[in-house]
Amino acid sequence: MPTEKPRFIKRVQSVIFTIAAIMLSIGQWSDTKQMSIEMYEGFIAKFTDKIELEQLSKVKVGGNIHFIEQTFGIATVIKESQTNKELEYRYYPNSKYILTVATQNNYIKGYQIISLDRSFYPVLPFSGKELGRFVYAEYSPYFDEIRSDDANLTYYLESHSLGRAGLFFNQFVAYVGYGAAYSESTMSGNQIAELNDSLLKNGQDQSSDVLNSLRGAIKPNVFSVGDIDASTAADMLVTRYEYAAYFKDE
Repeated sequence: MPTEKPRFIKRVQSVIFTIAAIMLSIGQWSDTKQMSIEMYEGFIAKFTDKIELEQLSKVKVGGNIHFIEQTFGIATVIKESQTNKELEYRYYPNSKYILTVATQNNYIKGYQIISLDRSFYPVLPFSGKELGRFVYAEYSPYFDEIRSDDANLTYYLESHSLGRAGLFFNQFVAYVGYGAAYSESTMSGNQIAELNDSLLKNGQDQSSDVLNSLRGAIKPNVFSVGDIDASTAADMLVTRYEYAAYFKDE
């Protein structure tokens, strides 16, 4: 089956070129060129993730917000940070993901990608790993800090220092309830609820069995990276009510 998709793409390309040739023969060059580009880009966007992944790969910590707007348009929602009064969050939704950019004076301090599609696999910077293709324990046997909740938002987030190779940024991998169901969502929600209950009753040191079970089963569907801390990465996540109000039908 691995050759099936490339063959299908080639067949579609052949159809587009045939239509273009017919229109060229009757002298409609400018219209033909634009139509061919739009047809090809529309096909690529619908049947592959190439365009979205290329666009997301160009988002960089330290970059200018004007580049983001040229690529992704004007932010759908802008929120003030609850953890750092100098930051604001700008949200750029897509049917396959939500891109959130934390900015300070029009420069990117950090960004976050929430996958919404279980067949969409965004690449984590500095590692080459893809969301949806690993559980927490496979990402790293260790973590610096965890954040978790199952009240107004079901999520579990881990913090990892990237060191010199990652420009000393922090990277966060998270699971959020409304994100892509790479893992069985009901089980994931139950495990997070169980962890929160254990943390409340016993503390983190006495919750290692529950935590290890979660880390061995759940696949993250969110990553964040930048010169930000865990509280900011968690604050960037929209609640399930905000998701339903602003992003669900994107």
